[in-house]
Amino acid sequence: MAGELSVTGLVGNFDINSVLQQIQAIKSQQILLLQQKQQTISAKKSAVSDIQNILKNIQNTVNNITDPNIAYAKSIALSNPNVATVSITDPTQVQTGTYSLTVNQLAQNDVYATSTAVSDKNDPLGLSSGTLTIRIKGVDYNVVYDNTFSLQALADEINRTAQTYNGDFRASVVNVGTQSNPQYKLVISGTKTGQENALTISDSGNLISTLGLDHIKTAQDAQINYEGLTINSSTNTFTNIPGLSITVNQTGNTTITVNKDSKPITDALNSIINGYNNLVNTLNKETGKDGRLSGEYSLNIIKSGLYRQLEPLLTNGVIKYDRTNGNISLNTTKLQDMITNNPNDLQDILTQVKDNVYNYLKDYTQTSGVIDTKLKSYDKQINSIQSMIDQINKRIQTEIQTLKNQFIYMQNLQAQYNDISARIQATFGLQTNK
Repeated sequence: MAGELSVTGLVGNFDINSVLQQIQAIKSQQILLLQQKQQTISAKKSAVSDIQNILKNIQNTVNNITDPNIAYAKSIALSNPNVATVSITDPTQVQTGTYSLTVNQLAQNDVYATSTAVSDKNDPLGLSSGTLTIRIKGVDYNVVYDNTFSLQALADEINRTAQTYNGDFRASVVNVGTQSNPQYKLVISGTKTGQENALTISDSGNLISTLGLDHIKTAQDAQINYEGLTINSSTNTFTNIPGLSITVNQTGNTTITVNKDSKPITDALNSIINGYNNLVNTLNKETGKDGRLSGEYSLNIIKSGLYRQLEPLLTNGVIKYDRTNGNISLNTTKLQDMITNNPNDLQDILTQVKDNVYNYLKDYTQTSGVIDTKLKSYDKQINSIQSMIDQINKRIQTEIQTLKNQFIYMQNLQAQYNDISARIQATFGLQTNK
């Protein structure tokens, strides 16, 4: 109308935030596509990493199958297990069969005790000054005492001397009476068993003549009769029988039966078989229609290559192949036959398989190998896509900020216009027609 100056609709109730969000959403479609591509590559990387871990587990397992404790494993059975504990230290050194064992005596340490007891272990004994000498393995350990020493002080000084000079003996004060009527004696013991660790004790003062000293236990070696041979040991453990460790617990007789043990090699082969089957099933799943590596059938060369490395076991019938699912299984009957009748042939086969599999898998498990290179390639692609996403994000944020600034500029113009319009109306009294 004539004289109308109002243009308040310049910006009006325009929802700029909603518009900016829609613009950002449209421009971010490219980012969503890149993120989807990034997720696909990450999934591929995860699947390939899983396959590599399976291969590493197979490699670690096959590396142990020639361990003598697995390939030549044997078990022990005792007719009287109370007499001794027997373990195999080297299965290649002990033959299967039954062996006789008689334990004649157990190893002992030397023990001395004073003959006379005292009622207070902390009261001075009133001894004349002197030196108690403890000899072991030709070495003298001198314990100096005087008239201020109590029974406990003597024990403490003996222990201090042993600790200072690394002596294989110790002292203690033992109550042989009751709590209400204590009777204390000094006990001096060797800390090691065996005849060579016997103690001799002498005294330059009057300690022994005053308290007395009884030899209550004599150091001795353990002694066994093994298959007619008499063998001594300073401890209760005998390690000089090839392939065996025998710890005697009490005197008496027992037989030791050594049998071949198929469990360790069975478990080891089953671990390899399970690893191979896991590889086959994983590759079939991941390279299949809905797998993370769908269409990447080139990876299947790994399972065919690994199968070839296991051929010595397959050729000799130790492992069976299932054509319906591509899995393998253990022929326990054939394995037991070889363990019993052809252990050396079995060992040769296991050695060959170990070398074949370990060397074949190295290219897939080692740093900078085939799979490691593939994983690094995935990382490079993921990082490259992330850089593109970051750049696009930065560009979108810049564009959005520019639009915000332009809107703010428009709001400022409208505010200025409204202010001018209001002042004109106030000055000239213009009215809006009704």
